[in-house]
Amino acid sequence: MSASLTQARILVVDDFQGMRTILRDIVRSMGVARVDTAANGKEALQMMRGTRYDVVICDYNLGPGLNGQQVLEEARQHDYIGVSTIWIIVTAEKTAEMVMGAAEVRPDEYLLKPINQSILESRLERLIVKKQALRGIEEAIRAKDYVSAIARCDQLLRTEATKPQEILRIKSDLQLKVGDYDGARALFESVLAARSVPWARTGLGKVHFYQGELEAARDTFQQVLDENRMFIEASDWLARTLDAMGERVQAQQVLASAVKLSPNSASRQKTLGETAYRNGALDVAQAAFEKTIKISEHSSNKNPGAYVALAKVLSDNNTPDEALKLLARTQEVFKDSTDIAIQTAAAQSAIYHQTGRHEESRAAMAQAEALMGQAGKIAPETAMELAQGMLAVGRKDQAFDLMRDLVKSHHEDQRLSEQVQGLFEKAQMGAEGRSLIAQSREEVVNINNQGVMLAKQGNFAEGARLLRTALQNLPRSEVVMLNLCGLLIGQMRAEGRSDALTTEVMGLLERVRELNPDNEKYRQYMAILHPQGGRP
Repeated sequence: MSASLTQARILVVDDFQGMRTILRDIVRSMGVARVDTAANGKEALQMMRGTRYDVVICDYNLGPGLNGQQVLEEARQHDYIGVSTIWIIVTAEKTAEMVMGAAEVRPDEYLLKPINQSILESRLERLIVKKQALRGIEEAIRAKDYVSAIARCDQLLRTEATKPQEILRIKSDLQLKVGDYDGARALFESVLAARSVPWARTGLGKVHFYQGELEAARDTFQQVLDENRMFIEASDWLARTLDAMGERVQAQQVLASAVKLSPNSASRQKTLGETAYRNGALDVAQAAFEKTIKISEHSSNKNPGAYVALAKVLSDNNTPDEALKLLARTQEVFKDSTDIAIQTAAAQSAIYHQTGRHEESRAAMAQAEALMGQAGKIAPETAMELAQGMLAVGRKDQAFDLMRDLVKSHHEDQRLSEQVQGLFEKAQMGAEGRSLIAQSREEVVNINNQGVMLAKQGNFAEGARLLRTALQNLPRSEVVMLNLCGLLIGQMRAEGRSDALTTEVMGLLERVRELNPDNEKYRQYMAILHPQGGRP
């Protein structure tokens, strides 16, 4: 028995007391002293929130509430576990649906009941040393120091004699995260030169997609599915690529095939619903949104967008009363969210208007606008729902102003611009939408370019004035904030450090962090301004 295993902290999750006791006793008989148990998914997540576990042994079927697949998904999303955690799914089921769901979330192992000590011990012994070698990478990821995490991957790859695939996969994920597409491409191509591996070919497709090579991305994802149709991640990316190419009917077909193979992904069902809705396939959209809501019913990650989207489908399917009931339920389920209150009020306004209840429509829209004024800042999807409601009730000017500000604040986000265009298309205003988006993006690009040019000419004061004015008009634009940060740091490098400018930059970076904690330039600028980092 290795010391690494006996010193590990292990969590056992099973809804049956007898099985929890059996698994706990098996683990203890291996010499492991620190063993905790949880009776359901909710309890397991609460325990993982406060304790870092080296190993989680989780039954797939946990009774009412979350299943083991969903517990793993949430644990990863909330950062309760990292790349060094061993996750074993235990199951008595052998259904294709369960196997596909388990394969998608990529546990380190899944074992069929009944389990004995010999089987479990051999699996843990095989995994524990390899996983603990990843702790340095995990620490860097938790600190959001992705450059260091990549460096630690390289260090391990130089020293690990066997099984580098997991490390390569982690490294490639990090490279994509920081936008090192050339490095990721080289990694994927080196793996594929040895043999055709689905994750590497899918990764290469992602590089093509991010670099705007959509036809190459489409062909690459299709090749993955031709070779291994069970690698569902490639289906998601193929559908996303087809959607970006305007091939939305094909995208819907790809997603529909994927959910037949693996129906328990809430995000995939929601994407299918959205794609089908844009295609006018209301029955498909309704079924997908209903499945999304059912899958995530007990999850802390349940998506309010699915509720609002389903209400719009019900309204379009000539069942406005059902739509209004669902929106009332949505308000109750998400009663602590101002964004959701705005979205539901805007959707209610549109439905009331559509059914001739104009007084109630005006009241609902007034409520949405009052909530927006109180909130100060709202999510992009909330702004789009509000604009769609405004267009539905004839408030064209207000909707255009709202979308103009949204596009300006996110002018580099091509996908968001496409979503805004879809909103205008639905309102039969496609040409006006394209014009608004193009003008809005051009305006921000010109301002940023002017600011950067002035800074290059040494005219920092005028460049900063220009960008500060732009930021007053676009208070949620990460690009403007970061360009202003870069300009002010350049000014301090040229003229000497200034406490006032340092304070301004730190304030701007804090605003960027609130909007997008993963922004790479945010980390770079913070490193420059860190007290141990020296003068800017």
